[in-house]
Amino acid sequence: MKLTNICHTYDGQPILRGIDLQVDPGECIGIIGPSGSGKSTLLQILGLLKRPDVGLIELEGRELLAASEEERRLLRLNEIGFVFQQAHLVPYLTVREQLELVQAESESKQDPLHLLDVLGLSHRLNQLPKHLSGGERQRVAVARALINRPQLLLADEPTASLDFENGRRVMELLVAEARNHGRRVLVITHDERMLDVCDRVLLLQDGQLQPSPRH
Repeated sequence: MKLTNICHTYDGQPILRGIDLQVDPGECIGIIGPSGSGKSTLLQILGLLKRPDVGLIELEGRELLAASEEERRLLRLNEIGFVFQQAHLVPYLTVREQLELVQAESESKQDPLHLLDVLGLSHRLNQLPKHLSGGERQRVAVARALINRPQLLLADEPTASLDFENGRRVMELLVAEARNHGRRVLVITHDERMLDVCDRVLLLQDGQLQPSPRH
């Protein structure tokens, strides 16, 4: 995946100032930066949830920002997995049904039971979100993002509501997905204890991405 000159403003203020980035298959990149620096905006642009003012995003030879709304929807379903800061689960569906709903329109053959077992949720298969802890809901959201084997996986603070053990489990799963299956993974996090598993750590500051001087 290649980003070229991604620029975005909000209320007339520049947020992203010419972002250039190459993400190779099998690579996991951590993105850090102060609050309000545009990290979530960048991920929303990469996830085709928001359009930048200018710039290009290329994935497997395709220019994604030129896609129609229907093409963008299918890309989000089949090729882009997104873990939001909030889980956004469907309140009337069980844990297993959350994953099956996303699978329904896809050709993915990923086994939801295996994913939930890896994330320590196999005993919660038939529970509704209201019966899950915040950390359990977030892990379901991670499984949902992975279920269709996306080429690009975007995670916005995926461990924020997790204790260290479960946060580490999630990060190691994301890294394994990258390295074992050639996915591209970008993770925004404030938890620096999780950054050592990333291949690169980048700092978003003053609208620009640069290597983090501390990692």
